[in-house]
Amino acid sequence: MAKKDKKEAGGTFEKIFADKRFCAVFSLFAAMVLWGIVVTLQPNTEWVISNVKVSWDYNTSAYSFRGLDIIDPPDMSVKLKVVGDGNVVSRLTASDFIVYPDYSGVTNAGTYSLRLEAKRSGVSFADSVNIIEVMPSDVVEVTFEQVSSKKFAVEVDLSELKTPDDYFPDAALPSPQEVTLRGPKSEIDRVAKVVAKPVLADQVYTNSILATAHLEYRDADGAVLEEGNITADAEQVEIGINIYKTKKVPVKIEYTGLPSNYDTAQLSTQLSVNEITIGGTPEQIDPVTEVTVGFIDMTKFEPGVPMTINVQLPEGLVNVDNVQTIVVNFNTQQFDSKTVNVEDIRVINVQTGVQVTVTTDVISDVKLVGEKTELEELSAANIVAQVDASSIEAKSGQVRVPVVIVIPGSTSVFATGYNTALGVVHGPE
Repeated sequence: MAKKDKKEAGGTFEKIFADKRFCAVFSLFAAMVLWGIVVTLQPNTEWVISNVKVSWDYNTSAYSFRGLDIIDPPDMSVKLKVVGDGNVVSRLTASDFIVYPDYSGVTNAGTYSLRLEAKRSGVSFADSVNIIEVMPSDVVEVTFEQVSSKKFAVEVDLSELKTPDDYFPDAALPSPQEVTLRGPKSEIDRVAKVVAKPVLADQVYTNSILATAHLEYRDADGAVLEEGNITADAEQVEIGINIYKTKKVPVKIEYTGLPSNYDTAQLSTQLSVNEITIGGTPEQIDPVTEVTVGFIDMTKFEPGVPMTINVQLPEGLVNVDNVQTIVVNFNTQQFDSKTVNVEDIRVINVQTGVQVTVTTDVISDVKLVGEKTELEELSAANIVAQVDASSIEAKSGQVRVPVVIVIPGSTSVFATGYNTALGVVHGPE
């Protein structure tokens, strides 16, 4: 029975090894085992590591402290020949090494032939592997230039934004509002401005949008420069773009410091700007037929002297034309001026329970301006100085209060300047 079992077992092995596919797999496995044994038993095996990238960022302080930087470093890989324990070197990869130029001889801008150095990036095999050679070459040419940095305000270019003819795009300040460029001085010196150009769909816009804008570097002639070796602390910005409907309307001015019954038509006002383009939403713009742009303080008026107002639009409207000031001229050749003393001082609008007594006897040197004929006939007896007590704090004590000069019955004479009086206030007990 035992003989029969042996015979059957022998036949089984013969059948297995008669299978060509099994023999191929077995042979490969055996070869790998033998290769591993050989490598392990050879303490000084030479090995080649491929595709080790040259690092241009290693030890850059050797030249950066001189204000230099590398120009156009190539994307370069080399091979390393190493020797060491076979069991170690067989497991090494490109990531276990750093290859870099020796920058110690770099002193000024220019092109240098630098030797490539190699070192191990880890210490786990520091005592068992040595680097023999960098292949194919251990020398590389590297160009250095003086580095410069400069800060630029970001300008916005909306030239490619499409809107209807009666709409106006207005960009808010971008975020960030400025960028710092760094690179070779020769390249930085060519940059005149940094422009944000929004990425926009090919459509007509009538509503406000938030857009992302890439940065362009432009020279003094407005031509776009290639980025080259320039780097920036921001590559793009965000811009809020308001889309306004526009409308051109007449401007109007108002007056302060005139009697309520004064006829302003006799001032024959002439404005340096008669119309202005405003912007806003359709709901804001459509009902507007004219716009008040500011106030003239007639207490500062002098015959023959123009006055200037700062343009201020009602809330929500935009000054599309960006008109900042308007000069106001008056055709007042028939006007004259004279100075009087006013003794008729009256208190109006006194609060309940409060007593106001004016201690000033006369308002001196009140300057009157108006039509010559009426002004000549006007006497101090026709003029009243009013103290409006509604704004006086109900607290006992002496106060200085503003005085309004009133000329009853006159529609062409008014007082200029700022007049005050002293009064005594007795508050409620």
